[in-house]
Amino acid sequence: MSLNEPDPERQPALPAAPSVLIVDDDETLRGQLSAYLDNHGIPCLHAKDGTEALQVLAVQWFDAVLLDIRLPDMSGLDVAGRICQSSPRPKIILMSGYDDAVDEAKQAKLEIFKVIEKPVPLWHVARALDQALDLVA
Repeated sequence: MSLNEPDPERQPALPAAPSVLIVDDDETLRGQLSAYLDNHGIPCLHAKDGTEALQVLAVQWFDAVLLDIRLPDMSGLDVAGRICQSSPRPKIILMSGYDDAVDEAKQAKLEIFKVIEKPVPLWHVARALDQALDLVA
């Protein structure tokens, strides 16, 4: 084989699939979102609270973070604020069952991609992630 011929054993690296961190204290919702995303080819990890989320984010990059605004140990807005200090930073999609979540996010002046109301329809999460990850126009 010459240097100009491609190595048949060597395949080009495929682009990595986008990855998502799910942060919510509701174990059932985390499981549903995780299964849904896994079934659609989007790898994800999850965290049960803000502390665990920040620990995971300290060692692994994610393209997007689905983040509950009300966590047992700290506010999701506090977590979002810490995420926004990183570079590059993932897209943040807040999830909340409270009417004032959008106002809270605006007042915090954080770079939040979207706020989704709970209960979260899975198709709505998928659409928001598609937009956040530039998978659709």
